[in-house]
Amino acid sequence: MRRFSIALAALLVAGSSPARAEYPDRAIQIVVPYTPAGTVDLLARALAPRLTAAWGQPVVIVNRPGAGGSVGAEFVAKSAPDGYTVFISTNSPLTTNLALYPSLGYEPLRDFEPVILAGENSLVLAANPQLPVKTVKELIALAKTKPGGVSYASVGPASLAHLAGALLSQMAGVKLTEVPYRTSAQSVLDTETGRIDMQFGTMAPVLPHVLAGKVKAIAVTSLKRAAVLPDVPTLDESGLPGFEASLWLAVVAPAKTPPEIVAWLEQETLKVLGTPEMKEKLYQTGFQVRPKGAKDAWTRVTKEIEMFKQIIDQAGIPKL
Repeated sequence: MRRFSIALAALLVAGSSPARAEYPDRAIQIVVPYTPAGTVDLLARALAPRLTAAWGQPVVIVNRPGAGGSVGAEFVAKSAPDGYTVFISTNSPLTTNLALYPSLGYEPLRDFEPVILAGENSLVLAANPQLPVKTVKELIALAKTKPGGVSYASVGPASLAHLAGALLSQMAGVKLTEVPYRTSAQSVLDTETGRIDMQFGTMAPVLPHVLAGKVKAIAVTSLKRAAVLPDVPTLDESGLPGFEASLWLAVVAPAKTPPEIVAWLEQETLKVLGTPEMKEKLYQTGFQVRPKGAKDAWTRVTKEIEMFKQIIDQAGIPKL
């Protein structure tokens, strides 16, 4: 925790620091560890022009997908710690991958410096309209009468959707059958037609189907209700206290980046994320901007490293 105090103190004297005085004087790259058009990429591309305008230097997006985000994470971990390469991460590269990949080329808490926690995108537990349940309580009751007979879609082994289903199974004492899909867009169509009972889907592809009445939203996976679905309860308030499995986004830099630069990045990025224009733009994708600083980002990461390890171990999910 000492480094956060150092970073905060450094912010107060940033104007007199040689490292900060010269920064930024060239383009900054934001590494996105996934393919274009996903949630992380959308946030990065919404941020980039606004940061470019605010900082007076080009902010460019570099997509480095692969291995659940680990390819991009390793690239940033091994980049020069000078503030010119930063990383927008989801849960996977910083938390779940530790339990899934035995030979990661980086260690999150050692190799990165937190900048901010940008916010979260709750998953929505969406069901086929014909499934005879309206609440989480009714879903659990149904699952108990037919062990393994209720199916849910994920976007692949050990994805957040898979882990949300495993967590529901463990907390409720039921057996659900996971069916992997390539994308939420594909699985929501099968949920709609009844080929699959339900899914834990990200908001962007699922929300239009919920609003059109083609699938029914039973709950959301965040601790707070989603602003775009204010009438849909959380799993936490639906009888599973403490249930949380949201897709959050954090900005991190390579370890040993000068604390005054980290503090400046934190302050400036929080400022841009806090504007009404930015909040509205991301709200339309179901992303809830709840910008917090470096300390909050690392608190969330530390908590979830252990939580997801336990879920993965108990569910018997194999290493990748």
